[in-house]
Amino acid sequence: MSDLSPQPKDFSQRVADFLTAVDYRRARTDEDLAEIQRLRYDANLREGAIAANRDQLLQDRYDELENCVNVGVWIDNRLVSALRLHLLARESADSALLEAYPDLVRPRVARGLRIIDITRLAADFTAARQHRYLAYATVRISMMASEHYDADLILAAVRTEHLPFYRREFLAETLSEPRPYPSLIKPLSLFEIDYRRNRRLILERHSFHESTVAERDALFGKAQWPSFKDALALA
Repeated sequence: MSDLSPQPKDFSQRVADFLTAVDYRRARTDEDLAEIQRLRYDANLREGAIAANRDQLLQDRYDELENCVNVGVWIDNRLVSALRLHLLARESADSALLEAYPDLVRPRVARGLRIIDITRLAADFTAARQHRYLAYATVRISMMASEHYDADLILAAVRTEHLPFYRREFLAETLSEPRPYPSLIKPLSLFEIDYRRNRRLILERHSFHESTVAERDALFGKAQWPSFKDALALA
């Protein structure tokens, strides 16, 4: 069973203090995106999750979709971590998770649910060891996006050994055994966070996941889901 018992207030305060040094930036140019793709490449190559390539970038077609948002986490003007999210719904039904787990993701989209689809979470090896709260600062982006876009669910895929963190932090429920994942060597398990149902419990446990309207608007812009022209036919 997931543990959402209250954590010591000093822990939440330490993470909140750390967040004052963090700058969230959305990738808005080709140069911004390439820097994030290079960070992904270095992190995944170090973990043996991908094979080396000449460009030294971890990229795919999903970075170019209209419903895609790439966010970098910066400290002292240095990119230290990043994640990618897709705004997945009937009107924007394309993402890596939908390709990898169609039997699990497609029915949720067909039900009309709004999903924050999280992929490509990566951190600089040295920075992750220098900043013990970097993981919390990075996954906080998913909470910010869910609030900004009024989402129902968060979906993500991770290695099995990382699942306990998400169960503990977000009441995540595992949806699949490890499966092959596009462009990665190591299989991943899909999990789901019921944001609409568990938002209050998550925030009560760790208040640093809270964000202001101004903070979200500065990062994501207008809270509007894209009208994706090539949306899949979902009955």
